[in-house]
Amino acid sequence: MPGRNVEPLLGTSHFRVLIGRREVGFSEVGSVTSQTDPALPADARHAFASVVLRRALTGSTELYDWRRAIVAGKDDRRPVTIQLLDGPGGTVAGSWQLVGAWPSRWSGPALNALESGIAYEELELTFDDVVWSTPDNPTGG
Repeated sequence: MPGRNVEPLLGTSHFRVLIGRREVGFSEVGSVTSQTDPALPADARHAFASVVLRRALTGSTELYDWRRAIVAGKDDRRPVTIQLLDGPGGTVAGSWQLVGAWPSRWSGPALNALESGIAYEELELTFDDVVWSTPDNPTGG
């Protein structure tokens, strides 16, 4: 019986996120989703669900400031790249570039005096397109 060529399975705990060219640390990234609603008109039926990024709250206000710029009317769209790594400090196994991303929601931490957890902030990104790249297909598509 010939040996099977089984592709390695990828984990979900090693990743990095770049906003523009700057790496920003996050503890959680929601799934990237492309969806179609056939009930909508042809020019509006294909869409991308927003992606939520979550990280421990620090003294940095950069994500909040980006959201405030949008609220103030600035068109501040940026490329956001989510890179899945093959292990701790490993090589990029795949990446998703969110094209024309902008923060449609920022949330500060929920507070509870009865718990001793970590304060988190969330940034929800809306975007125009997504390009999925792999080592075998570096340009996506």
